[in-house]
Amino acid sequence: MSWFECTVQEGCVDERFRPGFESALETICVDILGPEAGPVEVSWVVIKRGFGFRAGKPSTTSLVRGRIPDGCDAQTRAQLLRAIGDAWCRLTGAREHELVVSARDQSWAG
Repeated sequence: MSWFECTVQEGCVDERFRPGFESALETICVDILGPEAGPVEVSWVVIKRGFGFRAGKPSTTSLVRGRIPDGCDAQTRAQLLRAIGDAWCRLTGAREHELVVSARDQSWAG
């Protein structure tokens, strides 16, 4: 099983894209990490307009933070993160520099 928390800035990412992204996320995880990566649970956090800033201006940056099964090597993790980022940008219309994607091992306590 894998878990992801998606943090978005209010008004920057249309809510209607969420089901498609959640489905793509599960497909990506299972395809790249194997069946033990599914099912994928996703939660959403919306940062209220005016509460997120980058370089002194309202932020448009989104964050997808994940916890995946232990033991993923660096090459596979990079492939996973790239695929997640590509799906996000394709579905939302966001630019690559408007997204941070991370995935840590489930047992990592940091």
